[in-house]
Amino acid sequence: MAATIIDVAKKCGYSKATVSRAFASPETVSERAKKRIYAAASELNYTPNPIARAMARQKTDNISFVVHEDQYPAILNPFYSLVLEAIMQEAMKRDYSLFVTSNDQMRLPSGDAYIKKHMDGVIIAGQTDEDYVASFLSQNIPVVVLNNLIEMEGLPCITVDNYHGAKEAASYLIEKGHRRIGLLAGRFSPRIYAERYQGYVDALTEAGIALDTGIVWDLDANEKQAEARTNELLHMDNRPTALLCTNDTIAVGAVKAVLRAGLRVPEDLAIIGFDDSIVSRVIEPELTTVRIDSYRLGELAAELLFQLIDGETLRQDRITISTELIVRGTT
Repeated sequence: MAATIIDVAKKCGYSKATVSRAFASPETVSERAKKRIYAAASELNYTPNPIARAMARQKTDNISFVVHEDQYPAILNPFYSLVLEAIMQEAMKRDYSLFVTSNDQMRLPSGDAYIKKHMDGVIIAGQTDEDYVASFLSQNIPVVVLNNLIEMEGLPCITVDNYHGAKEAASYLIEKGHRRIGLLAGRFSPRIYAERYQGYVDALTEAGIALDTGIVWDLDANEKQAEARTNELLHMDNRPTALLCTNDTIAVGAVKAVLRAGLRVPEDLAIIGFDDSIVSRVIEPELTTVRIDSYRLGELAAELLFQLIDGETLRQDRITISTELIVRGTT
């Protein structure tokens, strides 16, 4: 017959309640008591449940992926779905479970407590801040930030070379002869927004093209808003001949607007996206875009997190992923 919690209590000399707390809430039990309780449980081959077993060895074999609510659910997000797939594969190699949530849900007391009690580490994707990161670090939970840069000493951050990606895209349009190049900039994290905007501006400046803020619009990164804004641009007297969109979803909305207006892509309006997500290859014409290796982003984030969980010293805590312009039918 399998040992019970009562058997463990009798063997170690502590009450049933203390034994239960040692597994469910080890922080409430003294180190001396825990050692005796865990030793007794080991001798009796007592394992109350997977969570309690994890508590006993101070590991849960769980990690969490937290993404900003604007990008949630991650599995349906054209960019983060591949990031998530890579993290999931890395977790499976190590027999870890992966929990996915949004930072909005995690700000609830119940969500915050769950992560802190049941996770060995956290990957935070996209928009976040120092206070949010610190809420985990203060509980000795390792954190890796993905697709953002938070200036905290020793905090691993994996970023994308957004500036050069946007600059290369705008420069390509200039090389194709365009002088009226609009920008549809998604409201991502301030850093991503600023880097892609500056790449666009510097490409124009180096080519001697004056910036026209009348054809530079920010918007929520969805097809509906992108289509509406592109329709407005198409009705200008001196409309743009090309558009740089700061993600592929915005670019798809722009393509729809052009085609639904009875115009042609790229003959009447050339369009470039950003990310090289799956949507860039399911529209016609296929989308010219700035490629980010989002799968590699996820791999790196998981690798760094598991190094931290294992107590290893990181060789570097700042990694930047390069971009590549992929030319297809929309330019």
